[in-house]
Amino acid sequence: MKKIIVTALLCIASCALYAENTRKITATHYYEDNPKKEMTFFDDSGAELAKEFYHIDGRVMGVKGNIPDGDIFEYYPTDKLKSKASYKSNLLFEETQYYETGIKQSHTENEWAGRTLVKSEYVIYYPNGLKRQEIKMDAKGNGSSSLYYDTGELFEEAALKDAYRDGPVTRYYKNGVKMLSGFMKEDMLDGLVKEYDSKGNLTSKVLYKENEIIKDE
Repeated sequence: MKKIIVTALLCIASCALYAENTRKITATHYYEDNPKKEMTFFDDSGAELAKEFYHIDGRVMGVKGNIPDGDIFEYYPTDKLKSKASYKSNLLFEETQYYETGIKQSHTENEWAGRTLVKSEYVIYYPNGLKRQEIKMDAKGNGSSSLYYDTGELFEEAALKDAYRDGPVTRYYKNGVKMLSGFMKEDMLDGLVKEYDSKGNLTSKVLYKENEIIKDE
């Protein structure tokens, strides 16, 4: 009898150890040009636990239900790991997403003061594993963005406003020499832009409006 009880306890402990809470995107909504995604959370039996709603740029807009504290996993249809996220008190603290090849696709870290988001840092990677974009912003989406060539060199530095590249922008050739300097508005070149050759010599001044050239000097 003692042996049976011990075996049962070991089985319960083992099952608890390997039980996983998972999540997956269950809907994407588009209204008033403001897309939002819906993430649903499940326990190891497949029962729904909670829903998380967030803006397409990654900022969480709200949660319905209770997300379990700890690590939450997401998988591709091939059963390969798609993401691992760490939650506490319904708040996302850290998340890593992976390509189906197993290479890291992105990494997110959020800093909270109580239940108020202070800042977020995102890094997106190319399929070859090199950094593609690095974003640092506050809860309002204001901060900075850095883009990189797929060979690792810095391509662009830009200001962020409401999670858009909006404000001063500078682009570089692979050799590190300035290629362009100017301004952007909602991810588009807008305003006076100065262009340079690969040796750093000013070659032109161009006036842009929503990524379209309206005057070239």
